[in-house]
Amino acid sequence: MPDIGSVVSGEKREGAPDILGDFCEAAGKFVPRARKLLSSAMRSAAVLQSPGIAPDAAAAMLRRLTGRLSDIESLLSDLSILSSVKSEPQERVSLSGTVRAAVRGADSLPLHIAEIRAEIPQDEIFVRAPRTALSASVMNLLKNAIEAHATEIRLSVSFSEGLASLIVADSGDGMAPEVIGRCTEPFFTTKDTGSGLGLAIVAETVSAAGGSIRMESKEGAGSVFMLSLPVCSGE
Repeated sequence: MPDIGSVVSGEKREGAPDILGDFCEAAGKFVPRARKLLSSAMRSAAVLQSPGIAPDAAAAMLRRLTGRLSDIESLLSDLSILSSVKSEPQERVSLSGTVRAAVRGADSLPLHIAEIRAEIPQDEIFVRAPRTALSASVMNLLKNAIEAHATEIRLSVSFSEGLASLIVADSGDGMAPEVIGRCTEPFFTTKDTGSGLGLAIVAETVSAAGGSIRMESKEGAGSVFMLSLPVCSGE
């Protein structure tokens, strides 16, 4: 429990966690993103209530409203995953199986027109990581590529010298240098839709598993994400 007395008096013991400061910083990033999505949804709802609205216009607004509500649901879901990465138990998880499941699930993603090619060895490659967050991370990398208008996505899983590697390369829009430097920041996004938490979840999950992540990207030429995680052997 935080030391309430030290907060009230304006003093803070050296080394004590700044819980209020951390909360305020997170809230300062979350609120503008949530407000933007809610405002868009409310505008669409207001148009739907307009007297005499044409059926085509009503249908378009309904689709827009549904999309914004879906974005809000994704924002809350991603926030829940991100906030629980460090507290979620580390489990022995098949990286190979996680990637296979993500590729199968990608067919249900909106705007999915990309050809996905996956090179996954038949032998299972295990890592120790938070299971839910790892699954979300792989799916977020696919979603990121699809939302960047990729027509081709290549995934490869391998291991060498005690490290498991996942490489996700896409032919999408790519990122400017200033975006690459910030793309894993919570709530940072260059899009009007989405939560802005997808790549933050990836980075936090890799860190929690004791791994590393590298990114290469060029505007108009696509992006490459390279994840390295310690291999977990035994039961």
